[in-house]
Amino acid sequence: MENTKNPAPEMIREYQIGNTCYVVKSRSKEQAQEDAVTKVKRLIRNDLKQ
Repeated sequence: MENTKNPAPEMIREYQIGNTCYVVKSRSKEQAQEDAVTKVKRLIRNDLKQ
């Protein structure tokens, strides 16, 4: 029996800055307890405490 995982959903966004178009792909775990914004804020706050 093969053990396979369902991949996390992928989010694709396009940003236009000047004449350049950026394509950003991201994934997150289904069971994640915090979103990316919350995690980055937490990491910055923890870094500032040191």
